[in-house]
Amino acid sequence: MLYDFEPLVYRVASISKLFWQEYLNYFEDARTMVRVGTSKLFAFPSFTLEVFHRLYYESEPEELDPPPPESAWATRLHREFQQLIGCDELVEQCQGNQLAAGLATVEYCRQVYEKLPLPIPRFPNPQQYRDLIKQLKHQPKTTPSGVFEQILTSPQTTSPTGLPLPKTRQLREREQWLRQMIEDSGDRTLELIQLLQQEGKQAVWQAQQYAKSLDETQIRQMLRAALNAAHEKLSEASGWLEMLGLSWGNEVGGELRVSSAEKMALAQKIAGYAKLKQIALLAGRFQQIAERKRRSQALDAFGEITTIELGDNLSRLLPSELQKLSTSDLFPLFALSYYDRSLLQYKTRGKEKQCKGPLVVCLDSSGSMDGLPDIWAKAVTAVLGQIAYREGRHLRVIHFATRVCRVDDFPPHHHDFSRLLESMLAFYNGGGTAWEPAILSATECIERQQQFKRADIVMVTDGKCDVKREFLEQLKVKKQQLEFSIYGVLIGGAGSRQMQQFCDRIWVVKDLISDEIAIEELFLL
Repeated sequence: MLYDFEPLVYRVASISKLFWQEYLNYFEDARTMVRVGTSKLFAFPSFTLEVFHRLYYESEPEELDPPPPESAWATRLHREFQQLIGCDELVEQCQGNQLAAGLATVEYCRQVYEKLPLPIPRFPNPQQYRDLIKQLKHQPKTTPSGVFEQILTSPQTTSPTGLPLPKTRQLREREQWLRQMIEDSGDRTLELIQLLQQEGKQAVWQAQQYAKSLDETQIRQMLRAALNAAHEKLSEASGWLEMLGLSWGNEVGGELRVSSAEKMALAQKIAGYAKLKQIALLAGRFQQIAERKRRSQALDAFGEITTIELGDNLSRLLPSELQKLSTSDLFPLFALSYYDRSLLQYKTRGKEKQCKGPLVVCLDSSGSMDGLPDIWAKAVTAVLGQIAYREGRHLRVIHFATRVCRVDDFPPHHHDFSRLLESMLAFYNGGGTAWEPAILSATECIERQQQFKRADIVMVTDGKCDVKREFLEQLKVKKQQLEFSIYGVLIGGAGSRQMQQFCDRIWVVKDLISDEIAIEELFLL
């Protein structure tokens, strides 16, 4: 156990203790939060566990009778928490989910310890006096001098009289006082118990005074800020997992099941790299575009109008049918035709392949891609990875500059998400750009490995380079024989003429901030 939790204000289920401890083991920032909070208030570890319990297991836990009097400040905060608007929504997001509850607890409690006033004067933990008195009463072998020795060696912030001890001289004076008591202790057990009881009552009184001193308005403002911070953290972390095609729940894809512990490890890795968080944020925008496009046009991707037919597809209705919606007298006729699927609509002929194959993404790692272009390209790759994972397709990522620098494979239903994050972090700053090595590597795997049959190759680059005529002629023959396609995403626009020589389709992106819509059809591959 990393932390010895104090007696709880609320009855906390053992499963909450276990999961909260496991969460602390994974996240250094969580351990730091508990440690720093404890330096302000001794009962802070207990408070964090109670918050986790409320979010994970039970929003209104059973209250002990009576609660420890020195935990009055925590009791006030817990009761105010129940009154907050948005509290129920947060509990709903976290209930039964270790990762969500842990992340929300850390952000919520961090706001609390940062904004909670520092007790002045600092008061000791009354529980230590209770423990010492119990030793003296129920363990006769414990001598008064031994009890004094424990007080002397235990970390204290106040003297036995409750005075603050911020300076070295005061600490030295306290030590001298205690050593003198040890020498004079003899058989003065009852006297020592009375002294400990007095000091314990003083500590409890100070804790209760501190709880009463907390301003109600300030508490509510503090807890609202903490609740908002928790919501924002969950939204951010949800984007981290979505970048990998995961969510808060336990996904089942074929034989793959991702546990909460695995997700915690992945979230920890993403949290440690600003680049991964930037990729996740941008991938979230791309993912929304992809979902919208795939919902509305998946069946007619790259389609063209051929004739008119009867049906009920509202997106392809003729203007004459839409006019019926503007007149109340004609609306019943429109509704009847919609019910009978006899509305006039355009018939389109789609060009999308019925059987989708693997995806091979060639990522440019040349020097000019450093910074936003690389993050942008990795976000596109992450969304293509989501699509491959969801549809059970093989994904291969080829990093290249003037040569192939790295190759990562992600088979269907067996994605190594940690390796995918490493692939997102990889950048080789290779200087120049050469497309041929990357294309050759992609075509070789299609030619030699059965699992890459009829793959789609996606080249993401900003470079302008020449491709030999002989290579282009050989590539054209291979495309016909092996039935694969090559698509290009060109950042900046330079080199479009060269890419057109071997790409079936090119998306040119000139503005990385506002040109997300330019590549929406890429996500229909």
